[in-house]
Amino acid sequence: MVKQLATEAGTPLLKQTPEVDTGKKHQIKTPKENQRIYRVDQFYSRIINAKGLPTGVIVDIRSPKLAAVLKQILQGAEGLDFSSADQSPEISPEALFFAWEDLKVHKEEELLKKQPDHQLVDDLSVALEYLEVDHGSTHSELKVLLTDNLINYRLLNRFFKPGDILYSEKNELNERQVLKLVSATYDEDERHGKHYAVNAKLILHDAEYLGWGETRFFLQEFEGNMKITDLDVFPFSHHPAKSSIEATLIERGRRFMDLIQKPVCKWYGAVAVRSEPVGFEMREVRFMASKRVMIDPQRFGVHNSSRDKLRKPGVRDRISPSSQFADGDIMCCSHRVLGFSFEEKKWGAFAVSKLQEITWNKTAFDKVVLPTKKLSLVRDLIISHRVQTNDKDSDHLDFPEQGDDDIIKGKGQGLVGLLSGNPGVGKTLTAEAVAELSHRPLYAISAGELGSEIEYMDRRLVEVLNITRSWNCVLLIDEADVFLHRRGTDLASNAVVSIFLRRLEYFQGVAILTTNRKVDIDPAFMSRIHFKLHYSDLGFNAVLQVWRTFLSKEIADAKSAISEDDLQHLAKEYKLSGREQIKNAAFCAKSISRTRNEPLSFELVRDLIDNLGYVGGGRIEKKILRSKGQYARTKAQKHREWRRTKVFAVKAKQSYRARKDSR
Repeated sequence: MVKQLATEAGTPLLKQTPEVDTGKKHQIKTPKENQRIYRVDQFYSRIINAKGLPTGVIVDIRSPKLAAVLKQILQGAEGLDFSSADQSPEISPEALFFAWEDLKVHKEEELLKKQPDHQLVDDLSVALEYLEVDHGSTHSELKVLLTDNLINYRLLNRFFKPGDILYSEKNELNERQVLKLVSATYDEDERHGKHYAVNAKLILHDAEYLGWGETRFFLQEFEGNMKITDLDVFPFSHHPAKSSIEATLIERGRRFMDLIQKPVCKWYGAVAVRSEPVGFEMREVRFMASKRVMIDPQRFGVHNSSRDKLRKPGVRDRISPSSQFADGDIMCCSHRVLGFSFEEKKWGAFAVSKLQEITWNKTAFDKVVLPTKKLSLVRDLIISHRVQTNDKDSDHLDFPEQGDDDIIKGKGQGLVGLLSGNPGVGKTLTAEAVAELSHRPLYAISAGELGSEIEYMDRRLVEVLNITRSWNCVLLIDEADVFLHRRGTDLASNAVVSIFLRRLEYFQGVAILTTNRKVDIDPAFMSRIHFKLHYSDLGFNAVLQVWRTFLSKEIADAKSAISEDDLQHLAKEYKLSGREQIKNAAFCAKSISRTRNEPLSFELVRDLIDNLGYVGGGRIEKKILRSKGQYARTKAQKHREWRRTKVFAVKAKQSYRARKDSR
């Protein structure tokens, strides 16, 4: 880059790098007394490459007063250095172009003063003359285009002003994002072809630090004029709804700052993004995230590689989370935060605007099919543990401080429950109800997800236990038979049980384990659980309650064509294999009624079960019949067939004995 210093005699001295050669080099400078400068071409220099071709123009500001004015006008613009007092600042013609209107205003204001600074006025006049001569036609063309909200590719470098606040919706979540322009230049490469590269910065959390990070937009070359708002990124001042959007973005920025302070659980029901390897690079992939998510950028960094695409761009200038931010900065907070989806069991980035507060289901425990006394004891046990572990929702209750239940510090502070029974009897529902009652998210995982290789299983188990403890979750380990069975001669199986017992002993949260085993459970495990519930197969009353749970709204609806009597008939005559099949049948019936735009009816539920034969992938255990009369007739027919078979067997036996006696 060309540098220009002044000798003691004031003669310009050129200093150049080997890569750059120059032609004549002129500068804007303070004229001598009673001397005016009229030739504009004396005040800029052209950069010539080794082949003698011009590659650019540099403007040298030799007037300290003009430099002070430009410093004020272009304050905050990247790449401009006005700090050196012993040498002239160098700026690009583009930067001077952006100062055009402000230079005019400064000149007019100076002339209106009682004692104007004529030296400054002369310097401003020379700068404006240069701009008019070299950039007058460009200025006029740009002004006409902007009046119609248009721009062309050639004038992009006169459109993006240093320090501009930019606006974009070019992201995987299609969210509004405001950024600050850092730099912009024309460029060309194999991937993007000819393009205008716009570097901008925003406030983000990269899973390690909070601060300003830079991202880049590539505006590919286009023909003719384009609407400004059709660009992937453009100055926010050209957005037609700027004033109404600003307040929303400021509020979202404040929410972003609150979300990154500590782990927080929210409800989410929209598209999220995750990082996935595609070929030799990591890319952002969209996925649908639903229900509850945990926002925790710091733990995202613990469990995900530094190569993870969601951690880009990285933070360049760190910021303290406790810092005070102006509205212009808070608007630049990222539109997304890093976290974990419990439903999909995936780490990802979630839109700040789509995160909502959780409404805990206070009546979830009432839907659990258990004897009242057992239900009451478990409920009180959960509430007690929630209070004693300093849950923020229970601060109004007065409980003594919890101590260790074991001699060794850190042991015995968890709450572990074992739920046994056949599939579909309500074990998972109980775990969900425990989570709702304790106002904690449910982290559900099956034993198969922990793996079978001992070292991996141990590492994965520690990871899950740490996460659930850190996030204050209720941990559900489904199908935990492999961890519970009585130890024998199989060393590998014994090791799995031993590892699980050791980790569980120091776990300080709430863990619910489900199993199909009722017996043959290792005695060491039985000594570590706080409550054990066995679920019998659903009887008539339990099945009826399940039907009521999933069709309660329809029964209460006056327009509905299904009644309490119909539910009793469903519970008595249609034996489905567990709670999930009833849930699936109710869900499918309600979906069909919405599609047909008709009230839900008993006939629809009956026809759906009869004709599908399978509901949600579960097999119906008993033949479903269309009416009570048909069921009665079929039962009588079966009884007659049984009697005929029985009579035939007796007669055959008598005949055999008769033949034997005759011999």
